[in-house]
Amino acid sequence: MRDTDADMSTLLKRWRARRSVADLPGADPAHGGGPVTQAVMAVQLGISEHHYRRLETGRRPMSSDVIAEISRLLTLHPDEQLALYRWAGRPAPPLLSPIAPDVPGDLRDHIDRLPFPALLEGPDFGIIAYNRRAARACPWTAKPGANVMVDLLLPGPGRDQCAQWEEHWAPPLLAQLRQGALVNAALRAIVDRVCEDPQVRELWQRTADLRRHAYGTVRPMYLDGWRPRPAWVRIMGWQPLHEPSLRVITGEPATSPLDPGRTTGG
Repeated sequence: MRDTDADMSTLLKRWRARRSVADLPGADPAHGGGPVTQAVMAVQLGISEHHYRRLETGRRPMSSDVIAEISRLLTLHPDEQLALYRWAGRPAPPLLSPIAPDVPGDLRDHIDRLPFPALLEGPDFGIIAYNRRAARACPWTAKPGANVMVDLLLPGPGRDQCAQWEEHWAPPLLAQLRQGALVNAALRAIVDRVCEDPQVRELWQRTADLRRHAYGTVRPMYLDGWRPRPAWVRIMGWQPLHEPSLRVITGEPATSPLDPGRTTGG
């Protein structure tokens, strides 16, 4: 075992000790607390305890997905997440920069006043601010380190909300990511991460589409109160003149392109 394996194993144990079962996302407070053991982590990750023990001790390599989920469960600080990615030899997403982007107060106020879900997105597609409607309609936007590309392309709560994902969501997202990666080497880390998923990798390899942006498109999305029928939303994006590194992204109620006379969403 490498010295770094022992160090990281010790750190993971200490990070688990900072949390209780009652603190875990989705936990029922009525069930009480208790230590976050390796067995608890295994259940949360959907793997065996033996498998998790090998991950934590470095005897089995961690995938980027596992690192992201451990980070979410243990609410790791970005610096801690970065150390975990480096230890596992995985590309660290640019969104883990320890320097938080400065979000102007007027932009926060602006998205808070909008009558539909809205968020502020950084150059790496990381979500750095969101309004209450976004947190309610798409809870994944409020998690630490949320990233539009990562959360909508990789399996998880974000992608689960994307109705007809392979037809309406993956193509424009990958085309936009491909365009961005051509001019921004930092985005290659996100490409590498999402392409660890076989389905995303297959779509990436068999298409050559790229576009500067995919805003203005209408896409179906599962929202609270609309399951099992998706609502149609128009994904819009703007760049503030006084803060061009940021993008204001909104999901506005739209008319289904298959039924122009009917509007959905709310």
